[in-house]
Amino acid sequence: MTRTVTAYSPADLPADVAQHDLVHPAGEDRRWRESYYFSFYDTRHGIGGFSSIGRRVATGHSGSVNVLWGPDRHSLVASEWDSFEKLENHTHVAGMTYSSQQPFGDWRLEFDGKLNDGGDGVECDHAALGPVAKSAADSVDVSYDLTFTPTHPPYVYREDSRWSELFTGHVDEVGLVKGTITIDGTTIEIDGRGGKDHSWGVRNWFAPDDWRWIDLVSDTGPEVAMWRADLGGWIGDGAVFTDPAADLAAGDERAIVGYTETVRTAPRPDVPGKPIPTGLSAEITTGSGVHQLEGTVVRVLPVLFDRRSDGTLQRSWNDRSLLSTTVDGHSGWANVEFAGRVENP
Repeated sequence: MTRTVTAYSPADLPADVAQHDLVHPAGEDRRWRESYYFSFYDTRHGIGGFSSIGRRVATGHSGSVNVLWGPDRHSLVASEWDSFEKLENHTHVAGMTYSSQQPFGDWRLEFDGKLNDGGDGVECDHAALGPVAKSAADSVDVSYDLTFTPTHPPYVYREDSRWSELFTGHVDEVGLVKGTITIDGTTIEIDGRGGKDHSWGVRNWFAPDDWRWIDLVSDTGPEVAMWRADLGGWIGDGAVFTDPAADLAAGDERAIVGYTETVRTAPRPDVPGKPIPTGLSAEITTGSGVHQLEGTVVRVLPVLFDRRSDGTLQRSWNDRSLLSTTVDGHSGWANVEFAGRVENP
């Protein structure tokens, strides 16, 4: 059984919602950042991936992360840096381009370049985590041309000043991802499900003590997009997507109003302060009911940011993980971030 896709037209969105898919006027803080993120998973081929482009207007710098992975595949990854002169609604970094012709309509994702081979272990080889030109890992020729087509109206996070160190605004979507991926000369026809988000505002990686970010897609069941962060107390928002005709008004029954979790971990011998995640059990409550999530980690890719504070090296260590999941008994795949700070790594 596959998901029945109800017709969804971005043209029907109110103007105050539609404008959130476009770039926003930049704030004065040098950490102000506009970012887009896309993910997908194709169950037929056992391949998924995610990518993101962020741009800091004050410096004219842009950066990207680009990943392909699967339970029986090598993790292919690269993080690259670039620059730009003007903040525009399409964006390009080091061979990767995002473009769209209509707010909250189709987005085209294109890439032509190389990715580092992070191996087939559960945890990606750390040598593969940087730019291709600086990596000690082998690299692989990769290209793709994918289109994300939303199947549900977007979910816009509620305004709340407590998010101010991570973003001013944030939007989540789910939908179809179709196209082709070519890895080392072999082309794969992609027909899967995917997620998209858009954030704007200050991004301080070191503000939260911890966070949990979930992007879960399924061919048949509920899909989840949510973010929780410990910012001197837990705050969270997000949605469970089940009905494309869900109401966009305040009080939207998709909105997550309760979340509890149990995270399973194993020791990471070389980093005592950051065990490796192995699984997740969660209960997610919305206005329309309670959903049970179970997930097993099959791949882990650390995303690392460093700073020095009073002579102490601090690392924001985000274990971006691929999980095989079920929600209410429906199978799916999730990208989950298990983030936290590590002192003197």
